[in-house]
This record gives sequence, C-alpha cells and structure tokens, in this order.
Amino acid sequence: MTSLSLHGIDDELSAALSSYADREKLSLNKAVKKLLASALGLTAAPKVSHLAELEAGAGALSEDEAARLRTALAPFETIDADLWK
Repeated sequence: MTSLSLHGIDDELSAALSSYADREKLSLNKAVKKLLASALGLTAAPKVSHLAELEAGAGALSEDEAARLRTALAPFETIDADLWK
C-alpha cells in the first residue's frame, strides 16, 4: 500500500477537510481517502436526503442548542393581558 504526503495545503482547504472529517466522524486520513475515492469515481456517491441537504444549508440545531433556544424564547410565550386592554 502506498503512502502519500500532501504539501502546501492552504488554511481554507485544511479547515474544510477537518470540518468534513469531524462531521463524518472520521480521522483526517480516512476522510481524505474517502473524498479522493469518491472524486475519482472509485466509490458510489453517497446518497444525501433532502432533509440532510436542507440541514446543511440552513444549519440544523443540536439538541442542546434547541433546548437553550427554547429556554431563551420562553418569556415571549407569556401574554400580558394588561397590554391588550
């Protein structure tokens, strides 16, 4: 099996690769190999659901973020009856 070293990876590409590896829960090495294989047509392109595409574009909240948002918005759920007289 061959080893390969890549040099001159700019910060933007490095950050994108790291982010991809984190999302896929892969090591950076495995993430790069997966991307290369896919780009070269050696593996079938992963099927992405429309929901996953929407979440990626819109930014889905984690359970913790959603809970904190609900807590922050809770005061706005109360109606002040005096304001409606």
